[in-house]
Amino acid sequence: MSDIELLRPLNHTGTKTIKTARLVLRRFQFSDHTDMFQWASDPDVVKYLSYAPHKTINETKAVLKSWIKNYSRATTYNWAIEFQGVVIGNIAVVTQDDECFTCHLGWQINKPYWNKGIMTEAANAVVNYLFDEVHYDRITSGCDTRNIGSSKVMQKIGMTLEGTFRRYCYQKDGSIGDKFYYAILESDRH
Repeated sequence: MSDIELLRPLNHTGTKTIKTARLVLRRFQFSDHTDMFQWASDPDVVKYLSYAPHKTINETKAVLKSWIKNYSRATTYNWAIEFQGVVIGNIAVVTQDDECFTCHLGWQINKPYWNKGIMTEAANAVVNYLFDEVHYDRITSGCDTRNIGSSKVMQKIGMTLEGTFRRYCYQKDGSIGDKFYYAILESDRH
């Protein structure tokens, strides 16, 4: 029997609510726009991400509408991270390769909640969900090498550094950075 035959078929469920000790990971609602604007407009939060800080709440509302519309697809995985009733960030599958049973995670979190273990808690829950419920075999993530916090989250959730992509991240300020590339296999958890 080949390796591929041993894999369980993918079971796309869409974004289902996940509860952890401190968090509720759930679908975004349009009423989350004020909370989302707090982190989407912060230059420090989006420093190493592909988009510029939101300048207006209307920009945030437009992104949120698009995200909510995408929930109609069972292959959409985009969780609002709710902590004590406030949406403080998001974690999402940003790319998928179903033929290879692989997906890639990205995340962002409001600055007042950095270094509190919240993103690690959210990422652990999502990784477990994607392995146990959706049946992915490999989950990847990456970050600019200067993004120490995100790199630490990847390590804490059991991901292995697989390489560094040189001159890979073109920043909004015109600089070019290197990118760490991490992955975890379903079998790494056993």
